[in-house]
Amino acid sequence: MRVTAYVIHTRPFQDGKILVDLLSFEQGLIRGVWRLPKKEARVIPGPFLCFEVECSGRGELKTIKSMESVQAGFYLEGMPLYAGLYIHEIIERLLPLNLPLPVVYELYQWLISSLHAGVPVAPILRRFEVGLFAELGVTINMATTSRGESLQHKQLYQFHHKFGLRPYHGEKPKQLPLLYVEGQLALDYHAGAWTNKQVLSLAKELHRSWLDGLLNGRSISARRLLPKQTYQGERLHGVPIFRALV
Repeated sequence: MRVTAYVIHTRPFQDGKILVDLLSFEQGLIRGVWRLPKKEARVIPGPFLCFEVECSGRGELKTIKSMESVQAGFYLEGMPLYAGLYIHEIIERLLPLNLPLPVVYELYQWLISSLHAGVPVAPILRRFEVGLFAELGVTINMATTSRGESLQHKQLYQFHHKFGLRPYHGEKPKQLPLLYVEGQLALDYHAGAWTNKQVLSLAKELHRSWLDGLLNGRSISARRLLPKQTYQGERLHGVPIFRALV
């Protein structure tokens, strides 16, 4: 089997061998064993570089027979590098093995190209996360209420992990929501208005908690590399409120 793939993660396996996680166009996330050539024993396949990979095996763990780079790699440093490592970690943790997800592959190519081009990091991270959620079938619904009702622009809604959006009318919820959001801002998020600072603020808080739920509370190590910015805005019952700017 030959695939076109990017290296997502490597780690030692046995003497002279490493485990390699690859994001491929043809087979999604592949995990394989790669024996390092003796003359290049210390050269590990690097990230952000596209390879043509030949591998074999019917089980989840493949044997990698060859890896040849097919294009120049992207050199990232500073914040773009940290963002790339963060995306690698959530890809490795969330994607099932050997499930073709070509849209995720294309999103990844777009992401690293954008990072290399110096595009602002936050909007493209949020856009990638939304696309990843959609491909995994765990989309965040910010278009309608949990009952399928259209959102009212000025109405405040509470958002719960399990139930989605519910109108808020001043009562104290029996179960605190993840956040409160005004209808207009929820619709802006749904429309992908990533240049809107309020949308980005909402998405950052929302996606962080959504990912925590998908990972069952397991921490994402790469987050420690990214700037920590605790929400400083309005709160209700200690829960963040996000409103559209007037």
